[in-house]
Amino acid sequence: MPALRSVAGTAVAVMTLSSFLTGAGFLPQLAALPGACAWLAGLILVFGLNRFQITQALIMSGIGLAGISVAIIAGDYSWWATLEKGNHPMLAMLASVSFLRLITEPGVAHSAALPRGPRAVVQTLLATHLFGAVINISAPVVIGERIAQNERLSRLQSQAISRAFVAASMWSPFFIAMAIILQLLPKAQFAVISAAGFIASGCFMAWNFWHLPRDPEAHAFIGYPLRVQALWAPVLLSTCVLGGHWLLPQISVLTLIDGAALGVVLATLPLVRGRAAPQVFITHLRERLPGMGSEIAMFLGAAVMSAGIEAAVRHGDIALSPAHLDASGAAVLLAGLVVLGIVGVHPVAAISALSSIWHFNDLDGNLLGIVFLLVWGLSLVASPFSGTSLVFQTRFGLGSMDLLRWNLGYVAMGYCVGVGVLFGYQWWANAG
Repeated sequence: MPALRSVAGTAVAVMTLSSFLTGAGFLPQLAALPGACAWLAGLILVFGLNRFQITQALIMSGIGLAGISVAIIAGDYSWWATLEKGNHPMLAMLASVSFLRLITEPGVAHSAALPRGPRAVVQTLLATHLFGAVINISAPVVIGERIAQNERLSRLQSQAISRAFVAASMWSPFFIAMAIILQLLPKAQFAVISAAGFIASGCFMAWNFWHLPRDPEAHAFIGYPLRVQALWAPVLLSTCVLGGHWLLPQISVLTLIDGAALGVVLATLPLVRGRAAPQVFITHLRERLPGMGSEIAMFLGAAVMSAGIEAAVRHGDIALSPAHLDASGAAVLLAGLVVLGIVGVHPVAAISALSSIWHFNDLDGNLLGIVFLLVWGLSLVASPFSGTSLVFQTRFGLGSMDLLRWNLGYVAMGYCVGVGVLFGYQWWANAG
């Protein structure tokens, strides 16, 4: 119902603003408000989810409720704090980033000629990667809709867009990947893991720049033009986040992202949209924020699962955390998590479960953070169940297994690069 979706959108907006204010140290008396708004929005939007999304949320919640039951029997109610929070810092980051599409959607006049041939492959790779680093899943949707022929993407178009987009998740602070890592790994250093992810992503993109333009279909490729004037927003946002992290290290990066995204949008929207700015903003709040139902359900389910597993581990005397993790062990962990991601266990669920049975504070947070970034870049580009793949299936006529078939070799190459990055980080850390 439109009225309920509007209420949900308002709840998400209030969650985002209150999460930023409390995270930045303002109005600490509102500490319970962001989580409450997240749960309210989730309860409203759950009825609009598809069967797979509901099943995923129910499985995570069921695992968590089993552990919570163990804790209740033991008289332990400490799990309530995790449940009440509802992973709102990560959801607030996603919501604040969603506003960026109001000023950064890479619109190109439909009358403009689209580039063709091998050079168009390179332009499409760059455009998708740069825009995707800021506006997330909106980028492949907008770019794909512009270059699709008869609402379908070719194999090469699909490979270029999916690979370039997912590669951005390994370094961009505007992705779920960075959000959950910084939330669960207090010892992870944003600059270090982002730099390592950027190196891995750069290697992946270099491979694509070399390999895809040489594809037999490249001469008939219809691509997306990259305009230099459209790059101001990614540069400005990255500068705000990195500068804020340097000036205010006591404030979490997630909070800085919230503030940078909202601040830039509010400051520039009147310049970009003119008199239509207020209506554009309100439309986004009422119509697009309620579209976050799947993300909200996933993170709320992860919160229940984490609370339950932590409680069960506490009362079951379970000790599964390794005493030490080096690059060799990280490479094995990476392989296992990538396989899980490809078969449908989303990295959010896998990492949340791992955080409940491993003592992350006893391990190298940067090494673990790099592993988790690589998991995003390697598993979601091929998994038939990832959000990227589902978008391609529903909007561009791809089969459920197409991205898996077309990108599996790329994942194998990327795994080798990822292992090299892990050992490179270990050498750097030991040398320092």
